Amino acid sequence: MSGNTAPVTRPTPTYRDVLCREGGTAWYVAMGLIRAPVAMAPLALVFLGHSTGSFSAGGVLAASHALGEAVGAPFMGRGFDRRPFLGQLRFALLAEALVFAAIAVLAGHTSMVLLVALAFAAGAVAAGVPGGMRAQLSGTTPEHLRHTALGLESALNQAVWAAGPVLASLVSTQASPRTALLLMAVVSAAPLAFAGRIRHAPPEVRENAPEPAGTLSVVRMAWPTVLLAAAIMFLVGAMDVALPARLESTGQELALTGVITGAFAVASIAAGLVYGRRTWPGSPGTQTLFLLPAMTAALTLCAVTGRLWAFFAAFLLGGLFYSPLMIIRNLALQNRLPQNVWATGFSLLYAAGGLGYGAAALLTAGLVKATTPVVTIVVCTALTTVIGLIAGIGERRGTAPAERPGTRSPAAPTSS
Repeated sequence: MSGNTAPVTRPTPTYRDVLCREGGTAWYVAMGLIRAPVAMAPLALVFLGHSTGSFSAGGVLAASHALGEAVGAPFMGRGFDRRPFLGQLRFALLAEALVFAAIAVLAGHTSMVLLVALAFAAGAVAAGVPGGMRAQLSGTTPEHLRHTALGLESALNQAVWAAGPVLASLVSTQASPRTALLLMAVVSAAPLAFAGRIRHAPPEVRENAPEPAGTLSVVRMAWPTVLLAAAIMFLVGAMDVALPARLESTGQELALTGVITGAFAVASIAAGLVYGRRTWPGSPGTQTLFLLPAMTAALTLCAVTGRLWAFFAAFLLGGLFYSPLMIIRNLALQNRLPQNVWATGFSLLYAAGGLGYGAAALLTAGLVKATTPVVTIVVCTALTTVIGLIAGIGERRGTAPAERPGTRSPAAPTSS
């Protein structure tokens, strides 16, 4: 009788496997509710500003909210690494709901300065929640299922970001902007009703872990992934701003902007689900070095030709590459950091993405005015490729990290 044993092969993970784990469905429902107010905020605040002053006032409110997210994410995310998950989650969501409700009630009855400060606070106070939630998802999911779990989360995120602005616009125009803000407050608070059922690690895991590294130490360990997050969102921001100008320069209807960006969203949702269904060859760094240049090349098609079909093809292809890049970004971060600072790391990615998007919007607006939409697209895609190659090389050099304190196998979940 042979002593050889056949290698154990796991069945291909499915999304059902992820959702059927204890607290799994509750996690995804909560994450959708957490993301929705953030996706609604820019348009809802713009409409609110217009109803009480002007569109420019609304733009200031939306910008203040986005700035609050970028500034608050690293600090609030670190709170999830240092304090009990449920307490931190409940505090952040309740505070966000109260601030959104306060903006709705006070708009038109107080100074613009106070409304801007409240918009900043609404963005900052819950900015660490997505990172804290994702850290719990990864920390309580077996390694062979993480790829699939993050693929489903990516598709959910894209779906919410596609639907959020539409919902904000409909409620603001058919009811009122104040109603939209009150709806955002209710949605923010909704996960509080079942917070204890969200899949999370037991408190003993955090209590028995070493003291988490400081934020600067996390940045030093994860800089390639942080840079990748900024590069991806820089490209998305640049194309969001450049697309209307490019359509106008080719004599196309500006109303097509939403349809084309919608095609990007649909493609990214589908790509996230497909990518998460299996493990793909190559390390995160290798995949980055292929996918990011492919995404920039696809979107550069908008500069090469002015045909409408090319715009749709460019954004469809871009969306297909976008979701895998976002999943790779999250997996690469886990490879680089000890588990007890994952919430800080994910929150840094969130902040870097916001800063990349904002920087692209400013640069693209200036380039469109000073040059042409074609030149703008070429410059921004080339710059993205350079930044992405630096990040990808950094990822490849940082593979196979040494065992670090705080790294452990997935913890058994708990519910309260």
